[in-house]
Amino acid sequence: MKRSVDDWLEALLQRDPNRIEPGVERCRRITHDLLGDRPDACVLTVGGTNGKGSSVMMATAICRAAGYRVGSYTSPHLVDVRERFLIDGEMVESAALVRAFERMAGHPDSEVLTYFEWLTVAAFLVFAEAAVDIWVLEVGLGGRLDAVNALDADLALITAIGLDHQDWLGEGREAIAREKAGILRPNQPAVYVDPQPVEAIRESAARIGADLLCHGQDFAVSASCPRSATETRPVFGLVRDGQTVCLPQPALMGRHQWDNAAGVVALLQHPRSPLAIPDEAVRDGLAAVRLAGRLERFSDQGRTVIFDVAHNVEAARTLAAALADKPAGRRLAVFSALDDKPIEAIVATLAGCFDAWWVAPLKEPRAADVGRIEAALVQAGVKTVHREADPAGAYNAALAEAREGDEILVFGSFHVVGPLRARLDTRENAGH
Repeated sequence: MKRSVDDWLEALLQRDPNRIEPGVERCRRITHDLLGDRPDACVLTVGGTNGKGSSVMMATAICRAAGYRVGSYTSPHLVDVRERFLIDGEMVESAALVRAFERMAGHPDSEVLTYFEWLTVAAFLVFAEAAVDIWVLEVGLGGRLDAVNALDADLALITAIGLDHQDWLGEGREAIAREKAGILRPNQPAVYVDPQPVEAIRESAARIGADLLCHGQDFAVSASCPRSATETRPVFGLVRDGQTVCLPQPALMGRHQWDNAAGVVALLQHPRSPLAIPDEAVRDGLAAVRLAGRLERFSDQGRTVIFDVAHNVEAARTLAAALADKPAGRRLAVFSALDDKPIEAIVATLAGCFDAWWVAPLKEPRAADVGRIEAALVQAGVKTVHREADPAGAYNAALAEAREGDEILVFGSFHVVGPLRARLDTRENAGH
């Protein structure tokens, strides 16, 4: 009997999905054996700390608008593992993923792969079988030793660098940046988009001869631009070579998405890019882009509900900036996180954004103790904290409390956002 995707995942989970073994040689060897030296496609790799998922989806949308067929690989997923593997914006069919798993299982060395490495090589196989034109790949952790880096990228994008995974990547932004810069290659068109750039990225690019463009140096973002008479959508300006081009604001909430969009456009239209991306494709792609769980707005029983997977300090700051405009009523938080996240700093950053909090423990091996979350809230000066048995109970309690004009924001771990978002993810849901 043929094994289903769920059967394969159950077996893979026995390997411990939290196990990390840095290094690209295992994936590189198996990928070479199964696919050969190079895929017959343009490979665009996205590294960094925050903004990777948004950038992958913007690049995908723009390239599709330009007429290319695109495979995109992201992590983690919210509900269905197939969310990680998209072809032209749609989840791959289960049968395609099973075929990739079966090919991998036939390789004598596949048992050494970690959970993430297995899924990464599966993405390579799925995209090769589908013969897509462009592979847009999100780095999981770091860059230099991440499984995605087993493939040499034709184009590389490095997003904002933050303090995350310091146990693996080193302490401080300079050390982390050097690991992220590991996706760069000699003569490769590349872009670094970070409002607070780390010099290690530029140094790494110069050392190996990557053709790097940097935010604030080679391009910039402007709040004003020469809007055309026919443009009716909100816009921002991309400044390059002394000229400001007016572009539609991405269909993703938050001012920070302007920077992400600018980096993607600068890379796709890099003078040495192998891709042909006209301005009209940029405009159409930015207007069409969607990304689950990033300041994503829904409606439930007439109440606005926003989902965001902010789970580190930099993401919390970005979320706080996006929440600067107050709703008509109150703003209610539903929050939980994993224990290895900087919960105290996240809570301190966002404490003033909410009128009341609902917290609950996650049913995950790495879940934070709910007492730690409550203590962090009290320390941050939060007056109203409600504890529930699980995230579903926390959400239901917040929804029952919400009045007309109130706004509920569900944020933190993918493990709280994913299951709760799934309840509202329908084509009929207003605002989705």
